[in-house]
Amino acid sequence: MHKVTTKGVTGIMKRRTFLQWTGAAAAGLWGLDTRAEEELPNAAPSAGPGFPIADTHVHFWDPEHLPYSWIEGSEVLDRAFLPTDYSEHAGDMEVESIVFVEAGGHPDNAHDEAVWVAGLAEDDPRIEAIVAYAPLENGDEVEADLEKLDDVPKVRGVRRLLQGEGDPEFPLRPGYVEGVQRLAERDWVCELGINRQQYESAIELCKRCPDVRFVLNHLGAPNIAGEELDPWREHIEAFADLPNVWCKVSGAATLADHDDWTAEDLRPFIMHVIETFSPERCCFGSDWPVLLRAGSLRQWVEALNLVTQDLSETERYKLWRDTSREVYNL
Repeated sequence: MHKVTTKGVTGIMKRRTFLQWTGAAAAGLWGLDTRAEEELPNAAPSAGPGFPIADTHVHFWDPEHLPYSWIEGSEVLDRAFLPTDYSEHAGDMEVESIVFVEAGGHPDNAHDEAVWVAGLAEDDPRIEAIVAYAPLENGDEVEADLEKLDDVPKVRGVRRLLQGEGDPEFPLRPGYVEGVQRLAERDWVCELGINRQQYESAIELCKRCPDVRFVLNHLGAPNIAGEELDPWREHIEAFADLPNVWCKVSGAATLADHDDWTAEDLRPFIMHVIETFSPERCCFGSDWPVLLRAGSLRQWVEALNLVTQDLSETERYKLWRDTSREVYNL
C-alpha cells in the first residue's frame, strides 16, 4: 500500500511540526495495471496547496481518434483520457491552468494531435498551452513542421522525447542542436525528456543554446526506486547552474516503487531539485494519466504538498503556479 508520511520532512525554511495531517493514501490507488476508478472522488480535503494551481505535465489521448502503440494492452492506460476524466480525478482541487505535453504517438500524427488538443481547449479554458512533438533532429528541415505548428493555437513548446534513444550523445547531434535553436525564434520552450546516460550531453546542449528555455522533465528521471541520489545530484546542480533551464517537479511516483512508495521516499529527490533550482525555476506537474501506474493524482498532490510544507507562501505559489505561468507564457 502507498503511504503518505511526514517522517523526515524538511524544506528550505525551518522545520515545522505537521499537525492535523490526515492522509487518505489508501483511497484511489492503482497497481501497475489495475484500476479503481470508483475510489477517485471525495479524496482527503488536505490535497493541494490551498490555492489554484497550474499543472504543467498533462497528457490527453483517445485511441479511437489517434493510435498510441505504447499503451496497447495496458489495463490502466489503454482507453481515452480526456479533460472530463482529469476533472474527475482532480476532484475539488483547484486547477486553473493545464499544459498539455505530447503523448508519445506516432510522429506522423503529431500535428493532428496538437490540432485535436487545441480543439479540446476551446471547450476547456484550463488548457492554456500545448507542448507538441516535432522531429528536432532533422535540423533546418524541421522548419516545415514548426511552421505547421505556428498555426495551432496555444503551442508554447516542443518535446522530442529522447529517453528511449540508446545513444547518450543524441542531444548533441548537429541536426538536433540546430532544430532546438530554431525554437528560440518562436519563444518556445524545449522540453527535455532524457535518460540518465544523456545527462552530460543534455547539459552541453543547454550551454550551446543559451537563447532557448529548457524544461527538464520529471526531476531529470532519477532512480528513485533504487534510492540512487548520486551521480544524479551533481548533474541536477550542473543543470541548475544554467540560467536557461527550469525543472518540472513531476514523475516522482512513477520513478519510485509503484507498489510501495511514500512521501518520504520522494522527499530527498524533490527537495534537492527545489533547493538547487529554487522555486523560481521549478514547476509542478502531474504526469497524468501516466501517473496512474503508480497511484492517483490526489495521492501525488498530497505527497508533494506534504514534502514542501516548509516553503514560504511565496515559494509555494512559485512552485505550484507562478513559475509555470512565466515559463509557458500562460
